This record gives sequence, C-alpha cells and structure tokens, in this order.
Amino acid sequence: MIVTGVPPLVNTSPVWRRAWHPVAHAEEVTAGAPLQVLVAGEAWVIARFDGRLAAFEDRCPHRLAPLSAGQITTGGDGTARLSCAYHGWRFDGTGRCDLIPSLGRHGKISKRARLRAAYGVAEAYGLVWLAPEEPLAPLPAFGEWGAPGMTGARARTVRTRAGAGQLVDNFLDAAHFPFVHAASFGVSDGEPLQAGEVTTSSWRLTGVFDTPYRDGGVVVTHRVTKTSGPNGTAHVRLDLPHVTIAILLACLPEDADTTRVFKLITRGDIDGDAGKLERFIKEEDQILAEDLAILERYRCSLLPLDPHAEVHTRADRLSVAWRRLMADAAAQALSEPGEASEPGEASEPGEASEPGEASEPGEASGPGEPGG
Repeated sequence: MIVTGVPPLVNTSPVWRRAWHPVAHAEEVTAGAPLQVLVAGEAWVIARFDGRLAAFEDRCPHRLAPLSAGQITTGGDGTARLSCAYHGWRFDGTGRCDLIPSLGRHGKISKRARLRAAYGVAEAYGLVWLAPEEPLAPLPAFGEWGAPGMTGARARTVRTRAGAGQLVDNFLDAAHFPFVHAASFGVSDGEPLQAGEVTTSSWRLTGVFDTPYRDGGVVVTHRVTKTSGPNGTAHVRLDLPHVTIAILLACLPEDADTTRVFKLITRGDIDGDAGKLERFIKEEDQILAEDLAILERYRCSLLPLDPHAEVHTRADRLSVAWRRLMADAAAQALSEPGEASEPGEASEPGEASEPGEASEPGEASGPGEPGG
C-alpha cells in the first residue's frame, strides 16, 4: 500500500502514544523518589509502590502541579503513597487519592481526585518501558539479552536533537555504512548493496541481507537480520563467521527537540574477558557517534513518510517499508483502541513492495516512480 500526503514523523506525532517506549534505566526509578519522563512532549511520573512500578500523567488533579516534585511516603497501613509537593494530596499505587490535608483525615474526597494512569509500564532488559495508550505492537523483543553464551552490556546513553524516526530509519539503512562508518566497520568495495528480503507480519517488519563487515581489521561477509515495528525501537542481529552480535537501539522521543537513545549490546565471544567487553562497548559508542555526526547536521528532525517526498533506490527497501508501516500506524493511532486493522491491508500478505520497481536495478526512482 502506498500512502501519499502523510504528514512527516516528528517526535511529537500522535503515533508515539500507541507504542512502548524506553523511558529510564531501571536503577533510575528508586523506591524513595518519583521520576519524571517525557514521551512525545507529555510528562509522566514513574514511581515504585512497594516494589511495583506505576506510571501516571505528571500532574496533580488539584492545581496540576508536577507530582514528580513530590515524594514517596508510607501510609498508615504501611504501603507506599505518592504525595504532591504543592498541597500534600496523596495517592496510592492505583492513582486513587486517599488524603487531602486541607480537608482533614476524614474529609470527603471527590471521585475526580484520581490520577490518569499510563496504559502500561514494564521492566525489561534493565530498562523501564512505558506505553501511554494501548500499543499497536507488543514490547520489543531482545532474545539475545541474557541468552546462554551471550554477554550483554549497556552502551553510552545519549540525548540528541536528531528525531527518533530519523534514528530508527538510520539503523535500518545499510547504504551509509561505507561512508558514515568508514572509520569503524564500513567497507567500500564498489559492489552494489543487496536489497535482501523484507517481510511484514502483523506490525513486525523484518529485513535480511548479506553485506561486508570489518571486524578487528578483518573483512568478512555477514548475515544481517533487522527487525522493527511501529515504535522507536529496532533490533539487529549480525551473524559473522566467528561470532554473533545483537543490538537493541531503543529511542525515546522526549519532546520536539530531544531524543534519548538507549543502546543495549550483546556479543557471543566475550567469555568473561573484561578488556574485550570494554573494547566492544567503546566500538559501539563510536558507531553511534558516527551516526549522530551526520543526523545532527540536519536542520530539522522530521522523517518524511510520504514516499514522494524523497528519491529512493532498491537499497532503501527496508527503510521504505518501515516508513510505510509508520504511515499505517499513524492512521491507526487516530482510531479507537480495538478498531485498529492490520498494517498494509492492501498489500500482499507478508510482502513489502520494492522501492523503484519501475526502474532498472540500482537506478533511483523519482516522484513519478514512487519508491514504495
């Protein structure tokens, strides 16, 4: 299905409300203090209530003060409560107000004195995840995290003015490797880049292709499997002849101007070697820095979803398919939860149309020859 006239994807697009987002490292949400996080320009407060995570819109229903400025206290029954710093209103882990100091302990509390909860909050892979509304797809999977033989680590978490959509699109793209990543793993051999196989299943997009890779000064051909969905997260598995590497890039669109980037990495040949793990983390930090060096040069952080807005080639097949998925998700985000249809219903099941099908291989398609 080709969707034209679709607004570009920005960090405050409504579609982000229907997705799971990484909002913090697990250790950032402590038992003693609430934490404010931003998702698509909206503030949420996350807190641990007796070990259980809860997330609410970050404003007290009284005077709309940010609850993240308050504190976690213990009620008379010994359970945790979230207290507002402005007038002391107190809420339990379900968002119900059980104390308004100005009314006294026996004052009648309005039913409207209740916090609006997020659809879901969860902890996975050492991160806290939040879904403002019913998500179109499940929490992103990262099967290699904690798998036998795989060593997991956290690369440097950064904030950037690049958009979450730009970052995922970049992560799915491979044609930039020889240029943006020339100093790390990119290989310039003059050969055409394989378009590979791209499939969709429900809201899950998968691309598989082979490409050269420079690892430790040795150039090898490796199998790349990339997956993503209608969210700011993408997974890549690199199967090299001597090792498997898997990465989860999880991008939080905080507001119109900032994205927080969480990068979780795993590798199968660390075997307890601290020095090797440190080098691996350093290499992955460098790769992200190389991507940001070009993405942050853009004057604006929007990502076009209209296929006529840019010129595509066959090498862009995966990223164009993801843009199509996000265009479908953007349309579904405006529908009522439960009314969402499957993405790309007009397309053949499990098949992503190829950019520039009317062109010769390697030839760019223009506005008259939509690439996707």
